[in-house]
Amino acid sequence: MRPPTAPPKASTLMAGYELEGPKAARMYEVILPKKLGYFGKVQEVLEDLFDEEAIRAVPFIRQSIADRRGRDSSFDEDGWIRTLRLASGGYSIYEMDGRYLAAGGPVDERVLVIRFIFHNFGPQADSRTDFLDASLEVVNYLVAHRFAEELGVEEQIWFLEYPATRLAIWRKNPAGPATLATPKERQP
Repeated sequence: MRPPTAPPKASTLMAGYELEGPKAARMYEVILPKKLGYFGKVQEVLEDLFDEEAIRAVPFIRQSIADRRGRDSSFDEDGWIRTLRLASGGYSIYEMDGRYLAAGGPVDERVLVIRFIFHNFGPQADSRTDFLDASLEVVNYLVAHRFAEELGVEEQIWFLEYPATRLAIWRKNPAGPATLATPKERQP
């Protein structure tokens, strides 16, 4: 039997990279049928995530602003809109083939899956810009609800939430060799 070996040094794991995490994250997927006529709307909805004026124009957001102002006179509308925009830092799109049972029998369908992964930047979340708190609003109302309202022809648009996701990121470290956070530095 071989004697146990020491774990590899951090610098041999990924030279030039630094480990951030694992830390709390949330992952969401919006699933809708892939149809040629939807591509323009899909692009518009996803591009609007990066535009504060487009976010303000969404009816649900306008109503939320009015509700929040009514409950809290110190509500920071600009800060909240900025948080929604920054929280949606990006997305991925992939296709999936599937089959489901409809009233008339099995149906084969190709769908688009739009995946979002949300996490806070840095070690501590700022309550004013907590992206994990904002993530549900961003995906549910700025994406899934808009598809349902504006496409308006699908029986179902699915919205999946993966709430207990953990995320580890290897970031390029321009200062030198790779490092690993000690257990005390890691997020719970």
